[in-house]
Amino acid sequence: MSQIQLSAVALNDVSKPLNLNLCTGQFVALCGDIGEGCEDFIAMLFGEHSPNQGKVRYNGEPIPHAAKALTQWRRKGVMLVAWRLPLIECLSVVDNLVLALQIHGVAPLRAYKQIHAALAEDDLTELLNCCPEQLNHMQHVQLLLWRALLCKPELLLVESLFSELPASLRERWSLRFKALCQSRHSIVIVHATEIAMMSQYADYVLAFVQGECVANGFYDDLSSAGLWSSERLLSAESAENSLQMVCAGQLAQRPVLQLDYRLKADVALDAMQKVQSSYAYLLDGKQLVGGLSLYQVNRAIQQMDKPLKQFIDHLPTIQADQPLSDVIAQGAARQRDLAVINQQNEYLGQLRYKPLMATLSKMLSEPPVH
Repeated sequence: MSQIQLSAVALNDVSKPLNLNLCTGQFVALCGDIGEGCEDFIAMLFGEHSPNQGKVRYNGEPIPHAAKALTQWRRKGVMLVAWRLPLIECLSVVDNLVLALQIHGVAPLRAYKQIHAALAEDDLTELLNCCPEQLNHMQHVQLLLWRALLCKPELLLVESLFSELPASLRERWSLRFKALCQSRHSIVIVHATEIAMMSQYADYVLAFVQGECVANGFYDDLSSAGLWSSERLLSAESAENSLQMVCAGQLAQRPVLQLDYRLKADVALDAMQKVQSSYAYLLDGKQLVGGLSLYQVNRAIQQMDKPLKQFIDHLPTIQADQPLSDVIAQGAARQRDLAVINQQNEYLGQLRYKPLMATLSKMLSEPPVH
């Protein structure tokens, strides 16, 4: 049985205090872009830092901060899935998973059986004897999730790497998280940059903007209030029909770093670090090829025998002449940014979720001018 209590908690000097109780069996989605406060919220619950003000209690007790006490507290059933806690490079996949289970009191023979049965669900058993450096991006994400889920923690915290999975895997893992909540009476908290993908699974939602929790409540209540309603947003289509008409001014705001896809990995890394960008769009001339995260660049550097193009993401794109309903369905309703292209696949700019939502909100709240 688990319970999280937040009393007048503020993550920074300007955010409003948050009072919140999360109870056993709840599947919680943290909604917001990277850097908006979701990661800080998870780090606070994992005991990596304290809030600027207020108190955080887990099962009635303050989260310890002394190193030894914090380690013991986490081993009682608190786990974090994040890139800063990767698989151990010098161990095989199966040894990584067995080690995690042994730490949580599972005998080796039983651990092997559980691992084989679990990975068979995702056709990953052929990876058991691989080293982490041999895994591709999606395999690594899935195995980090399995490492945590196999241990059946009472409190499971998952950072934004969950949103890097394709839709089919996100749905599969949402079902697994939901089952963990129901069968083990655990609390699962996931940073989801695409809340619509988890709408039928998440019990509770916290929305973060600029380090502040701007909305929180049960998903159905927030949806009925119109906070996540894509249907309500669709009514704006009658006012403006094309992406160009509504969002032309948004494409020039905060453009993502653009790099030639033929660059070497170390050159791409230098370019991203200079502008402090964690993501870049890769172009072939004017044509959009894909995207590249800072994590993928680092993996490319570690595997210099492979060309950079092997690590490219296939980005969510939308054509500039598509109707606004498509923009909402693919971008705003799923809370993600879109790369805008023309019919020749030439990159026009990035359509960011927040400016688009601001435009749509204005259209919905102000009467049209005739």
